[in-house]
Amino acid sequence: MSPVEKVKALLQWVFSSVLVPVAVIWRLIRQRIHLLHLAEKMPGPRAYPLIGNALDAKSFKPSDIFRHFLRYDEIYGRTLRYYLGPFLFVYTRETKDMEMLLSNQKYAEKGFLYKVLNLWLGTGLVTSGGEKWRSRRKALTPAFHFKIVDQFVQVFNSCGDEFVRQLRKQAGDADFNVYPPAELFTLDVICEAAMGVKINAQTQSNSSYVNAVRQVSSMTISRVFQPWYIPDFIFLNSPIGRKYKKMLKILHGTTQMVIQERREELEKIWSQNTFMNVDELGRRRRIAFLDLLLWNARDGSISDADIGHEVETFMFAGHDTTASALTFTMLLLSRHMDAQDKILKELESVFDPQQPLELSLQKLSELKYLEMVVKESLRIYPPVPVFNRRNPEDTALVSGHVMPEGCSITISPFGIHRDPEIFPEPERFIPERFSPEESARRHPYAYIPFSAGPRNCIGQRFAMLELKSVLAKVVWNFRLLPAPDFEPELTWELTLQSANGIHVRLQDRKLN
Repeated sequence: MSPVEKVKALLQWVFSSVLVPVAVIWRLIRQRIHLLHLAEKMPGPRAYPLIGNALDAKSFKPSDIFRHFLRYDEIYGRTLRYYLGPFLFVYTRETKDMEMLLSNQKYAEKGFLYKVLNLWLGTGLVTSGGEKWRSRRKALTPAFHFKIVDQFVQVFNSCGDEFVRQLRKQAGDADFNVYPPAELFTLDVICEAAMGVKINAQTQSNSSYVNAVRQVSSMTISRVFQPWYIPDFIFLNSPIGRKYKKMLKILHGTTQMVIQERREELEKIWSQNTFMNVDELGRRRRIAFLDLLLWNARDGSISDADIGHEVETFMFAGHDTTASALTFTMLLLSRHMDAQDKILKELESVFDPQQPLELSLQKLSELKYLEMVVKESLRIYPPVPVFNRRNPEDTALVSGHVMPEGCSITISPFGIHRDPEIFPEPERFIPERFSPEESARRHPYAYIPFSAGPRNCIGQRFAMLELKSVLAKVVWNFRLLPAPDFEPELTWELTLQSANGIHVRLQDRKLN
């Protein structure tokens, strides 16, 4: 090697092994200094090195974490910052900020906290981003088109009738926790309607899946607030991580069973190259969400792993959020007899009081007051009380503060919905807030139980129809009464839950 070549080699080594790493490290340091500089201009709790505000709550129980998060809102107001470990979060509940953040594709990427869900949900519609999310959303939207969702009413009818039969066993003077039967009902609905598979969860009462969902959700929130558990290797080898893996086996096993059962059934239906959507009698066949995934897998446009991720996502999101909404609505109705009476009067104006309640899309659309009740319940108790987005650039907020690039944005429907400047007397249950006249006066981003913008909930029409149909059957058959001395202990376990259940009493209308 000539002297010139030796000098060139030395310079290349210096550049690649010294200058580039130093430049990268210096850039990261500058970004961190910039982030901290902007963050310290915002109100928020004092943060400690490395752990941030992770130890502010009394414990790592989700209920304590949620209460402490709500205290931040009370103390620091509409816009604040806090740290989980070294990670900066900025919280805002200004409606104009909501419009900017939720309507713009630039802020559509989920925050880093969703990465802790990858062990469970993989990179499905909730957790993925970028082109994968856009193409998958486009591919799956037809499964929730209004003409398809209309076909699910027969599923709502049959599963709702079974739910009534299960509740009738509990009717009487004693109160009971309505959440377990509600979870089994919503699991039956999502499996039959979206997956095309009947699992008969309500009659078999095999709650291993819903129990595993509850435990994994709780452990996920606890993990987030213990940032030393963020790395998968550390978490999975901890005591809580080993328990987590056991629960995942139950969850993944259930979804694989659902996928395999539906795949075997569809192979008998499909021809070699045709997506068969009519049955042997020429009647239009209901196309389930899972059917689209399995059909696309035939030409390799979606992998078996991706199918698993989407089924995991919809099995969880499709039953857990709706169970939360259903039970909190029943709680509110048990405390507001006037609302129950109005629903019953509306039902009697649409249906024959002497006949069992047989729902149709047309009749569900006539239940305007019931819809207002559901919307008001979703305002007070939004099933997803907090979600998270990634900030791609320095962003000015209405408050005048600037969110630094790379921070996570915390958006809380729970906080926004209880803002007294938007909803006067926010703790009161007033369904009339959602009359057409009142709704038209409000900022469109002041009410976001299903999020909003391009990443809004793909199944919100499905969920609203399911809730209206089952609540209609509940009120038609029962009078809901409050449980003495019961108050829900709110907790955030990915969805809004009550740590002590949801207790009500039921009186069978047929016996009174």
